[in-house]
Amino acid sequence: MTKYTSNVSDGPSTSAMSQYEEFAANYHWLYSDYVASGKPALEQHADVLKDAGPKARILDCSCGIGTFAIALAKLDYEVSGSDGSPGMIEQADLAARNANVEVPLRCSTWENLPAHVSGSFDVVFCLGNSIGHTRNGEEMVRSLQGIRAVLSSGGKLVIDSRNWEQIRKEKTRFTPYQWRERAGQRCLPIYVWNFPEKFEDPHTIEVLLVFDSDGKVSVRSYPIVYYPFRVEELTERLRSAGFTNFQNRFSENREGYRVIAS
Repeated sequence: MTKYTSNVSDGPSTSAMSQYEEFAANYHWLYSDYVASGKPALEQHADVLKDAGPKARILDCSCGIGTFAIALAKLDYEVSGSDGSPGMIEQADLAARNANVEVPLRCSTWENLPAHVSGSFDVVFCLGNSIGHTRNGEEMVRSLQGIRAVLSSGGKLVIDSRNWEQIRKEKTRFTPYQWRERAGQRCLPIYVWNFPEKFEDPHTIEVLLVFDSDGKVSVRSYPIVYYPFRVEELTERLRSAGFTNFQNRFSENREGYRVIAS
């Protein structure tokens, strides 16, 4: 397994990435075994993959611990992965080696992708609500410009996001998941949501991992900061970054949506 890494330069785009350094080794606890297999993402984006064809060159530019990129590699797609967190890239590299697949990996912010990845891609995926780590409209546009620069002519960018307006309307304070058990450990992931007064203010989700070891409980906490935006703002920022065609699966009553831009 060849691992490619690059230094991430200091700057606004890197501000969110340090959040994941301590979290990276434990990030897998957020996923059930089914989600960790990558199958849900493959099903969700089957239409994009079918349109792209089996020879498509794909970049997962928010690859995290490698779940989706590895699932694509197992299907013989030519896939690369990038992430702004060195810790996440290390975990993705380990997972790819364990899965015995080849996934070139780069540690890079979105803005710096043109300097850090080789060639152009038919599809770029930016999933996991990752674009919400850009701190304002200008930073998001620069990030989207960096992504667009590595797309081939006619290539597609696929973004998913939380529906922040719906989430703020419901204001669910706690989101517990199911207990996971791996390698003799049990873990219960819980999201603790904090809602500031203003929509545009940073929103912190405190991710709690509750470990149970023979009745002895311990808790680890990882605060993750997001910067909400409306779907209209995302579309406008995509347009400012040079995208002209959009397919939107937004519904005001759903907690998430997908946008395909080209």
